[in-house]
Amino acid sequence: TNRWTIYGDSAFDYVQLGLAVRLPYQSFQLVDPSKIVVDIFGATNNTNWINQLENAKEIKNITYEQVEDEVFRIIIELKHAQPWGHSIYYKGNTLVIKIKRQPQNLSLSNLTIAVDAGHGGSNTGAGGPTGSSEKMLALAVSLKLQAALQAQGAKVTMTRTTEKFVDNHQRILFYRDSMPDLLISIHLNSTADPIRVSGTSTFYRYIGFRNLSNSIYKRMLELGLKEMGNNGSFNFMLNSPIEYPNALVETLFLSNPEDEMKILDEGFQQQIAEKIVQGIKDFLEACKSNQQ
Repeated sequence: TNRWTIYGDSAFDYVQLGLAVRLPYQSFQLVDPSKIVVDIFGATNNTNWINQLENAKEIKNITYEQVEDEVFRIIIELKHAQPWGHSIYYKGNTLVIKIKRQPQNLSLSNLTIAVDAGHGGSNTGAGGPTGSSEKMLALAVSLKLQAALQAQGAKVTMTRTTEKFVDNHQRILFYRDSMPDLLISIHLNSTADPIRVSGTSTFYRYIGFRNLSNSIYKRMLELGLKEMGNNGSFNFMLNSPIEYPNALVETLFLSNPEDEMKILDEGFQQQIAEKIVQGIKDFLEACKSNQQ
């Protein structure tokens, strides 16, 4: 390892670490307190200079340790309890960790929310007892969610607004370019036991994004749906981005006759959209006072 520089611009903080060559790395989140941890494989500590500028606003503290002979660990403690995303890349042989700051204004009117309508086109998703299709119902709920968010002043980006196929890789690349503040992916669940299994659930992959999915889940339960849990470490592509908080909402079980009847009702679709908006607002409200 070589010289470090820690600085910020108008929206992000950066950690730059010089290396002799590009090396593989992995990152993960910790909570209580909120941290980003980056392990660099093949690196050996030789740092004697860390230059930290005052325009870095989100980084509270940064330390490092030689975990093993060839595993060098960077530990970045954040000022806010809620991580808002990060990315890692190389500029030449310099490793760059780019950390998104918590938005100063946490009202929906100041944020960009991505709404991902699951499936579409040849990817039909689950089917209901009466022949209903997940791809159509996910789109219907997503369009209502778009309108409900826009009514709160939010800017909304959509994976799709019509019945068409969108590859999951294309979805990831689209949101990597557009960089929303939050992403919500809308789906309907299915099971081989359509009579006994019903209800709602939410999913997240990274522990730092758990609060978003959990806030939505609590509001969804107010619709009287059976509890199927807020589920972590979910290995789904739309939960894989680390650049922004994201959550997947399995609104209910389309395979269950009673759940299917509910989701076919446009009034109930509207209630789902409104509960998701309320969950997002709960999440934002909790972020306002969570500086560590």
